[in-house]
Amino acid sequence: MIWRMTSCLFIVIFVVMFNVTPVLQPVEATDLSLPEIQGKAAILIDEGSGRVLYQKNAHQRMSPASLTKIMTALLVVEDDQLDRKVRISKRAAETGESSIWLEAGETLSRKELLYAMMLNSANDAAVALAESVSGTQEKFVQKMNIRARQLGLKNTHFCNPHGLEAPGHYTTAYDLAFLTRQAMADPLFQRVVATRAIEIPWTGHPWNRQLFNKNRLLYRYSGAIGVKTGYTKRAGNCLVGAAQRGPLKLIAVVLNSSQVYEDTEKLLDYAFARYQGHAIKLDEKLLKVNVIGGCSQDVLLKPERDIVVAVTPSERKLLSYRVSVPGSVRAPVKRGAVLGSTRILLKGKEIGSINLIAQSDVSRRPSFWIRLKLLIHKILDNLSQRSGLFNSSPT
Repeated sequence: MIWRMTSCLFIVIFVVMFNVTPVLQPVEATDLSLPEIQGKAAILIDEGSGRVLYQKNAHQRMSPASLTKIMTALLVVEDDQLDRKVRISKRAAETGESSIWLEAGETLSRKELLYAMMLNSANDAAVALAESVSGTQEKFVQKMNIRARQLGLKNTHFCNPHGLEAPGHYTTAYDLAFLTRQAMADPLFQRVVATRAIEIPWTGHPWNRQLFNKNRLLYRYSGAIGVKTGYTKRAGNCLVGAAQRGPLKLIAVVLNSSQVYEDTEKLLDYAFARYQGHAIKLDEKLLKVNVIGGCSQDVLLKPERDIVVAVTPSERKLLSYRVSVPGSVRAPVKRGAVLGSTRILLKGKEIGSINLIAQSDVSRRPSFWIRLKLLIHKILDNLSQRSGLFNSSPT
């Protein structure tokens, strides 16, 4: 999986100061004071680099409600096989509250269930997907918590794949922002959460199921591109919202707010007025790692997403970056495997980071004896073909 890091010792190989040409013209804010919001916890980050632009009680553990489904969706898209058919279990069909009325024995694809879960916030679809990926909901929840640890989500623990209230089910605004940032690196996840409406089959009915995205940010905010709503009585109204203007992408998380959309829009407005997007192109000479025992001697790396950093005009000349990659890795190497990172620095202080991933697979080189055996077979095949040519008679 792409999140598995090599165990080799990482070596810092490059530090460079650069003067980045802005890809957006500077937009100075008329009022640079921090926005006042009603949410009990919130955070705003730059999706490109992960820079935190605003936070309020960002590390306070809170109930995430259906924002839980962001992790469920991430595991589904990472497991792939989106066209795989899922037979709906009795347990999934009986999952209550928000649902699309799945029926036991009905069959839908993972992709169709993914849309149902993320647009309509269908709890029954979440259970069906969990069972499809891991066999049981319980095993899937274990996978959710393992993935949370891998992503460094230190204040997150899941008890189910949908977000219905349960003791010990919690996360933070900070963890949700960086979970969403990871999910938004996947093109399918991006398409799903930006979709306003779609229809999927409804077996036994003369019409299809009509799915409409509950995230009203998509309809009311210019540049909105996702992501997910959530509500329970305990969690209150929650929203992870994402928006893009030009190359600058922002992720805002607001938890337990009586004005969740207004709060989210205030945060996005604040950042779009104050910051501009600066694209960073890494030196390609740094993005190569030696492969030990591979069919290829090295593997090329690339950032897992476009590197666009949110900075004010005065900060532009104070940026730097540092590339860290291992001296070597052992074959096999899987395409998409995380093999390094780029740290974004402002005045020498880290403000964000981006994973560097393998651009291609590198298989393990066969042993000497296997290669010798293959060579002998090749020589014998060539001799046999030549013998056949010599022995053939003209027609």
